[in-house]
Amino acid sequence: MYKITLLSVLIFLSFNTFPQGFITAKNIKVDLSGFVRNDFIFDARRNLDASDQLLEIYPLKPVYDVKGEDINSQPSAKLMNTFSRLGTTFSGLEMGKSKISALIEIDFTGGIQTPTLRLRHAYTLINWPKSKLLVGRTWHPAFIEKVFPMVLNENTGLPFQVFNRSPQVRFTYNLSSNFDFIAAAVYQFDYSNTGPSGKTYHYQRDAVVPNMHGQIQYYNQNWVLGAGVDWKSVQPRTSTTGASGTFVAKEKLNTWAALAYLKYSKEKFVVMAKSMYGQNVCENLLPSGYAVASLNPLTGAETYTPLNHVYNWINAVYGKTWQVGMYVGYLKNMGTSENPIGPFYGMSGSSEIDNIYKISPQLIYNFKNFMFGCEFSWTTAGYGQTDLKNKGKVVNVENVTNFRNMISIAYKF
Repeated sequence: MYKITLLSVLIFLSFNTFPQGFITAKNIKVDLSGFVRNDFIFDARRNLDASDQLLEIYPLKPVYDVKGEDINSQPSAKLMNTFSRLGTTFSGLEMGKSKISALIEIDFTGGIQTPTLRLRHAYTLINWPKSKLLVGRTWHPAFIEKVFPMVLNENTGLPFQVFNRSPQVRFTYNLSSNFDFIAAAVYQFDYSNTGPSGKTYHYQRDAVVPNMHGQIQYYNQNWVLGAGVDWKSVQPRTSTTGASGTFVAKEKLNTWAALAYLKYSKEKFVVMAKSMYGQNVCENLLPSGYAVASLNPLTGAETYTPLNHVYNWINAVYGKTWQVGMYVGYLKNMGTSENPIGPFYGMSGSSEIDNIYKISPQLIYNFKNFMFGCEFSWTTAGYGQTDLKNKGKVVNVENVTNFRNMISIAYKF
């Protein structure tokens, strides 16, 4: 901590050694962007979702009444406008050879039933000739802003694609005109892990160290190719209680993720794909989590083991004015790294889901600032029993499917 404080002081003093006016203002610009959008949504059954059912994740497990009827098979329909968005970009500051800009963006999906403003992005960006530094809240670097599904649904490809905006420090260096190296340190906030105290960023805060991410990316006129690794540490408890009393707890769970992706685009055709192996990545709104692996009854001390998943998706789109597309996703629960004893922490139902797949075609009409589109999604989840003696693998699987029909209209600016 002393070294961090000393480094901060030295950075501050170095800024003050510059002559007065080393930051200059040239052609200060404020640009507005966003859209007004309304969505009609029909679901054939209840789902695990977010943002007042705007983000469909996967169908819920059947719950049967005394007559054997599934309570969660209830269909629903709604018309929503909370996905509407407003963003502001600020630019025009220069510091030597660097250019400084900032972005803040909000939407109206922060409340339950009552639309409430929600912060999406808020960051400062410093650009040098061969590198850039981003400080603030934006997409997690595992999201891949150059390669993400072109779907109508606000869930942007869940539950196979990372969906996470978090505070971070991200440095991008241009190794050449076509190669970037990306390094980031990310801290959780509202997109956070689940644990003994529910869903909160405190588990990562108490582990102190940030989520570390490294990535390399190649791109040219037609291709984007990349791969990355991600490491994270969480501390589920700060104290435990057993037969001998209450004790300080410092046990942490360290986990990894690895990803690879590609995009090919030419004229009106785009195809993209991504695959990720992840441990305890439920802060990304993905089926995942961890479990207690051992328990000391005298002290209450626990050790933990992560759920391991593989997430895959592919998306093909053709057209500009009239745009047709197909999105397909598949994930597989590979069980835990050690035999669990429970309980499980993570996205609801993750330990009971063996696999999920989605097929989603869409048709969109674009004319200047106007957009109208429809999308159909079939999402199937395979539920079963968790085998605690075989590293938490799911057995006796039965499928449950939701059909979602979405019609959207938007004016972009």
